[in-house]
Amino acid sequence: MKALLLSHSDGGGGAARAAYRLQQALVASGVDSTMHVDFKDTDDPGVRRNAGALADVARRLRISIEEIPAVVARHPSPRLFSPGLMSAISARRINATGVDIVNAHWTNFGYLSIGQTARINLPFVWSLHDMWAFTGGLNYAPDGPDARWRTGYLKTNRSIHGRGWDVERWVAGRKARLWSRPRDAIASSTWMATLARESALLHEWTTHVIPNAVDVGRYQPGSRTAARARFGVDPRVRLVVVLLPTHLDDPRKGFDLLRVALSRLTTAGTTGVEQIELAVVGHTGPPHDWAQSMPKTHWLGYLDDEGCIDAYNAADVAVVPSRQDNSPQTATEALACGTPVVAFRVSGLPDFVTHQVTGYLADPEDPIDLAHGIIWALADDQRRSALSQAARARAVDLWSPSVVARQYIDVYAEVIDRTRG
Repeated sequence: MKALLLSHSDGGGGAARAAYRLQQALVASGVDSTMHVDFKDTDDPGVRRNAGALADVARRLRISIEEIPAVVARHPSPRLFSPGLMSAISARRINATGVDIVNAHWTNFGYLSIGQTARINLPFVWSLHDMWAFTGGLNYAPDGPDARWRTGYLKTNRSIHGRGWDVERWVAGRKARLWSRPRDAIASSTWMATLARESALLHEWTTHVIPNAVDVGRYQPGSRTAARARFGVDPRVRLVVVLLPTHLDDPRKGFDLLRVALSRLTTAGTTGVEQIELAVVGHTGPPHDWAQSMPKTHWLGYLDDEGCIDAYNAADVAVVPSRQDNSPQTATEALACGTPVVAFRVSGLPDFVTHQVTGYLADPEDPIDLAHGIIWALADDQRRSALSQAARARAVDLWSPSVVARQYIDVYAEVIDRTRG
């Protein structure tokens, strides 16, 4: 079987890393798989991109053009919006490869346009790392029974705050016209699959559920003493680790809820757990309004994979405070390292965190319950050991590369047979 994976990048963001991990898993499972990207982070010869000085100029130009509609429309969430206008690779070039299956992943920032996607004639499946495929251009959109991605982007259901050009309706209209042929999609969480099946744009598609792979041979339990020594953390304290996004003002990531929860952890008399400290990955120092009442915090900055593995192994518990997330790899990587995860019972997270078995799922929008979950996971050594063992076992059983690759190969074969009749 010959496969071609299409992705904006092979590293950096979570979707790109998931796509590259799948590429590695497929090759290890005997699939003749190659990956085409716009931005290449690895030195893997199986990952290819358009080369040369002109390609670099075109790459930057495509991204700039992609930003224009949101600016013209004065879109309130330009960081989460992509109109799908530009392409780094054409459908003609893709079709000429003659591969057995084309697997698109995260294709924004001018990597693969709506029009070029429609012209791919080979057997095709789309891995849904976010909501973009079935929204009017947003990677993540508000949910609810009247959400436009559910009901359709009509003139009559635009937000009362909307003014001027309805750019989301324009993007959704282009998708509806050009994607009239139902395809196959793979969602990495049950939540994302449900949304796709309920959407106006993809409800006729066949949507499968396959989790993202985690390299459980690398992400595994290690020496807590050595990991803490690397970061200068006292081996006697209870350590909570959290990976924070670059933009702390993104409400979807729940930083505001996390701060409320953390403020509950500073008084031993209140929590019943002494010496709780925090390790933050992704930032080298506190935001300007970081309260003095927060737990002692170790700002670890940006870490590579090995650094993240050490951070997970140094911690007693990992926290994922997202309000809305598909399949955050912070959660699956931590669990693979045997670190229990505390998160909200929202979106895709219940697929990965089993309540009071591998971690704790707090009530949505309830930072007090999030704090309670952290304390619950920290308070009892025997309980924490049981959580750790269950977390590791679940990761190996469900997210090992060979397990995930086998499921992808089965879907590929089904799509190939159905397409070629």
